[in-house]
Amino acid sequence: MLSGSGTTPFSERPELSKATGRSPSSVQRHLDRLRTEGALNLSVDFDPQLLGYHMSTRLWLNVAPAHLRTVGETLATHPAIAFAAVTGTSNLVASGVFRTPGDLYDYIDRQIGPLPGIQSIETAPTLREVKRLAPALP
Repeated sequence: MLSGSGTTPFSERPELSKATGRSPSSVQRHLDRLRTEGALNLSVDFDPQLLGYHMSTRLWLNVAPAHLRTVGETLATHPAIAFAAVTGTSNLVASGVFRTPGDLYDYIDRQIGPLPGIQSIETAPTLREVKRLAPALP
């Protein structure tokens, strides 16, 4: 079942029914259909520090073209990587979240370093965020 806040189904949230003029069951059916068809996706933005991840880092990778797809798809499966995209001069960029600098080092040494086609890696830890998509909790 599609959920809104926590485990509350959208159909149990009266504001959606009221705003649309539809019954809660109708709202739920429409939302379920939209999600099934891929027209509705939910993303959650949260402050990683609330879960003990105190180090956000941008990683720029230069990858041999023959290995770009494999490396990109591999990064997409890593829990530490929140975002990865093919781009510009460094042909692959990723954002990662780590608990400590040691965790970042281990990640580069054990998970990225052994991948075929990696020519170079640059990292830039985030020293201070000045804006997030959603406000941080107090």
